[in-house]
Amino acid sequence: MKDDQSEDRQNKGNCGQKITRQQQVRSLVAASIANFWVIGLTQSFGIFQRHYGSAAAVKDGVVRAADITFRARIATVGSLGNGGIMSVFSLLWMPYLPLLGGHIKMLCAVGTILISVGFGVAATSTQLWILLLTQGLMVGLGAGIFISTLQPILADFFGRRVGLAQGISLASASAGGVALSISIPELLDAIGSRATLGVLASISAALGTLVSLLAQPPRKYERRNTNMVPWSIFRKPIFTLLFIVSFIHPLTLANPMTFGPDFSATLGFTKTQGSLLLACMNAVGLLARLGIGWMVDNTGQLNMLLIAMVVYGMGTWGLWLSAAHTNSKALWIAFSVTYGLVNGTYNTVINSLQKKLFGNEDYYSINGATASIRGAGYVLGVPLAGALVASGTDDELSPEDFTRPIVYNGALLTIGVACLAGVRILDARQTGWAWKR
Repeated sequence: MKDDQSEDRQNKGNCGQKITRQQQVRSLVAASIANFWVIGLTQSFGIFQRHYGSAAAVKDGVVRAADITFRARIATVGSLGNGGIMSVFSLLWMPYLPLLGGHIKMLCAVGTILISVGFGVAATSTQLWILLLTQGLMVGLGAGIFISTLQPILADFFGRRVGLAQGISLASASAGGVALSISIPELLDAIGSRATLGVLASISAALGTLVSLLAQPPRKYERRNTNMVPWSIFRKPIFTLLFIVSFIHPLTLANPMTFGPDFSATLGFTKTQGSLLLACMNAVGLLARLGIGWMVDNTGQLNMLLIAMVVYGMGTWGLWLSAAHTNSKALWIAFSVTYGLVNGTYNTVINSLQKKLFGNEDYYSINGATASIRGAGYVLGVPLAGALVASGTDDELSPEDFTRPIVYNGALLTIGVACLAGVRILDARQTGWAWKR
């Protein structure tokens, strides 16, 4: 474990407990399984977005006919269910995470119960507001527990190879997105909405139990700040700019996947083809995140995040917007591949980047602040984009009806690139210019 503990020398003698290979494996497997299921559900929610806006959902009785035109409300089910609602409060509780110790297993068990019960009760839904409270709020609280604890803890157990470790765990999320993007439409067609939600509840219970057994407590250090970050932290330009990026990126992250099936339909893709294209986005991400993890360890977290955000922004302006105005299937496929290549970069690097910029002592308190604003972005991003889509049923939409959410996406990414470039410049002034950062 020599390589993985070498970072201690870079943190002013704030040494951490010795790490065993078993701890590393358990933390990596726990995070990977959780990401496979929890983030996989988020990345495949576009299937439900389209389904809940269709006559099939009305026929199954899970929503009313009057509900299917409220695209932003349907999108809110996904934005609540992605775990952001729990992350919003990270500022208050994440600094205390190191004090939980072995109780982290119990916390994960609570998350498992929330997700399982959420899907189970959602299976009895008769109106959209019931789905908002169950598949949205309850599932989201449980998902947030997994996302807000296991991924930050994973960064604690890896030093020099932290990028690869987080890349592997996030590649699992892509694998989940692929599997669910293909299987959920088949389940909905074969057994209907209620039984499909029941199946998701059962799988959530099984996988969540396994994750709870494997979960590792945060690594112990000689010094850990367990207080909330003070307001004075915003006097540091690097933190302030990264804080803004942590809000902007989640506002844009899920939009292509959530509205992708609807957009594909306006271009003439069948429902099956749209589902396969969503699966393709995730499949590309599966391989890309492994590569990104390796590249992070060799080029630096800050460099990779900046490159990824530039590529995502250029793809939005050059490919997605063009596809909407030219009715081009080829451009939409090109954007889907581009998006799949880079969309996992932020989640892959953000935890280890914060450790690098702010050190181990303040890691959880700083992470709590950025996770809170990140959670707000996850909750607000998709509903805001959904509200910008022109009104009407899915059958009445055209590609150009998505112009406003595409521009919204591109504008936010442009601002994010500027802020992240500022972080890179300010960091170079403080630590000296180096390629790997």
